[in-house]
This record gives sequence, structure tokens and C-alpha cells, in this order.
Amino acid sequence: MTSMKYVGIVGFSLAMIGCDGAKEPMAKAREAEAAGKLTEAKTLYGEVCKANEKSPFCAVAKRRIEVLAVREALAGLAEGNVAKVKEQASSITGGPAKRAYDALGKTKTLSAWAAFDEANALTDKSAARAKMEELAQASSPIADKANEWLTKNAPGLLLAEVKAACKSDGTGSCMELGAKLAKAHPSTAEAREAQELVDAEYKRLYQTLKQAEGLLVQRLEVSNWQAKRDLCVKLAPPESESDIVACNESVGIPADRGDPFNTDFLEKAWKKKLDEVKDPGRIKELQARWDKIASSGIYDPANLPKPGDKPAAKK
Repeated sequence: MTSMKYVGIVGFSLAMIGCDGAKEPMAKAREAEAAGKLTEAKTLYGEVCKANEKSPFCAVAKRRIEVLAVREALAGLAEGNVAKVKEQASSITGGPAKRAYDALGKTKTLSAWAAFDEANALTDKSAARAKMEELAQASSPIADKANEWLTKNAPGLLLAEVKAACKSDGTGSCMELGAKLAKAHPSTAEAREAQELVDAEYKRLYQTLKQAEGLLVQRLEVSNWQAKRDLCVKLAPPESESDIVACNESVGIPADRGDPFNTDFLEKAWKKKLDEVKDPGRIKELQARWDKIASSGIYDPANLPKPGDKPAAKK
């Protein structure tokens, strides 16, 4: 009797499976998955539970949906499609698929693609260029894509920045931005136009730069006097005022100069001259040379060709 009951139950179950409305969409879903049609397969697996939520096929279909969601996320990552990766999250609820998806979200590649999309969407194209330059230097699959963006967009963006900087009341460094464009995109029409602007600015500043150079030489003279006088006093017999006076004379310090090492007047003249230069890149360069003289007595002569003789010196 028991065996007959068991056979009856098995037979009933088989009959139910045979009549299961979930069977057909399950078969179609497996066929689509085998053909690599992941999106279609996910949709068909979703139809399985709609056809019969109590079917044993339903639980299997739910697991397959999560597995396919992870596979689609991986495909999206390979394509650089961040949106496609993110949209799979709603299909994954837990288990191994959830762990695999969460691990995917922590990869350097996905972070790089997300950063690329964010930069590409910026309305401030100068900020976008800066972000793309960072990505282009990174060791990731996104570097080539960022370089493509820069090749297409950066010359025009940099030229706009050069134009803004090279005005008499401009912002930014005409010299530095022009040099950056020439180095990054040397064969472009934008680089040639920028160089004309840089040369024009150099011509405008030429006399001011020559005067700044004269102040640097004067600062060097004071530094040299100080070094030579200090050495003279050090080598002289026990100090006395006459020894200091003699040392001053021996190193060429004018007798009528009160405090020969006071640079207050020079400092004021220097600051005024830097204000006339305006270009922050040139100011930074000039100030570094002034500070080098003050700290170590070393003077690095500048290359200041006459405008039109040859291109202005670049950093």
C-alpha cells in the first residue's frame, strides 16, 4: 500500500511538471543563455516565476537571473559602460552573485570609468580637461580613452586659456599655458596661434623683464659685497672699526653708503617691478631667482632675446 502511495505521489509530481506553465519559458531562457543573449535570457527567466511561482523552475530561474546580472555587469565593465554595470544591482539580492557584484564595484577599472564619465559630463571644460589629464597618466584601461578625449578637446580648451591669460589684464600665466600647449600638442593650429600670443606678450614685457634683470644684478652685487666683506673681516686681526672700513674699501663698497647691505630700497623696487610683470608664471620664476641670490649668492642669467630674433624662452 505504501509503495503504491509513493508511486502515486511521484506520478502526480511528474504530471504537474509536465503541465507546469513555467516549463516553456524556462526552456526558452536556457536556449537564449546558451546563445549568449544575456538580456533576453534574463527576461525569459523572469517569465518563469510569473508563469508559476510555485514551480521548482522558479527558484532556479531566480538564481540564473542573478548570475546573468553579474555577467552583464562584467560585460558593461569591459565596454566602459558604468550605467550598465550599475543597473544590474536591482537584479542581485544576495549569495555568491551579490559578493561577486560587490567585488566588481571595488575594482580600479570601474572607478576609473566612473571618473571618466563624471569628467566627461562636466560643463566646466577646463575642469574636465584637468580631470582627463589625471586619468591619462593613470595606469588603467581608461588612459587611452582619456587621451582620445584630450587629443580632440584639449588644444581648443588650452588655447582659450592662453587667450585669457595673455591679455594685459588676464588671469593665469600666458607663458606657462603657452608652453603647456606647445609641449602637449605641438603640431596643432592651436599651438601655433598660442605661440603668436606668447610672443606678443613677451614683446610687451621685454623692457620690464630687462629692468627686472638689472635689479637682480644689483641684488647680486649686495650679496657679493656681503660675502667678500665677511671673509675679509674673518681673516683680519681682532676686529676694530678701522678693519671693517678697510674691508669695505677693499671689496669696493662705496664709502658714502650708510648700510651697504640694506636691501629695503631694492626690495620695494623689486616688488613694484613684479607688479608690472603680472604674469604669475614669470613672477614665480623671477622670485625664485631673487631668493636664490639672497640665500646663496648664486645668479642664473636669463635668456632674453630681442623680440623677433627668436622665440621667447620657454620653461
